[in-house]
Amino acid sequence: MPAASPRRARPVLTGRALGLGVLVVLLVVVLASPVHRYLASRTDVGNAASRLHEDRHELARLSRDKQRYADPGYIQQQARERLQYAMPGDTVYVVVDKGGRTEIEKTRRTPTDSSVEGPAWNDRLMNSVRAASR
Repeated sequence: MPAASPRRARPVLTGRALGLGVLVVLLVVVLASPVHRYLASRTDVGNAASRLHEDRHELARLSRDKQRYADPGYIQQQARERLQYAMPGDTVYVVVDKGGRTEIEKTRRTPTDSSVEGPAWNDRLMNSVRAASR
């Protein structure tokens, strides 16, 4: 029997594997930015499409409102409801809960308002000027 020749161990990293690895890393580096831009633009297009959809619905709603406000009866109805206007000859009733205040009473200033307490702003200013000059 012939003597067994010692087998050479194969290197773990061959030249082909090293070249392939370098090529893969190079492709990742070169293609990372364009792929990122592509995905970002897809997201922007999706956001723009959804915004366009919302804007179209808003435009339709505003067009309906414009048609409604072209009707004098609708304007009169809104003035009565929102601004509590009354036409001449109407009898107006204001129903207030027991112990409650009407809208007019809620907006009227009273001496107990915190905005009225204490000295006026000009008195406070003069007092601070006098204190600073001492």
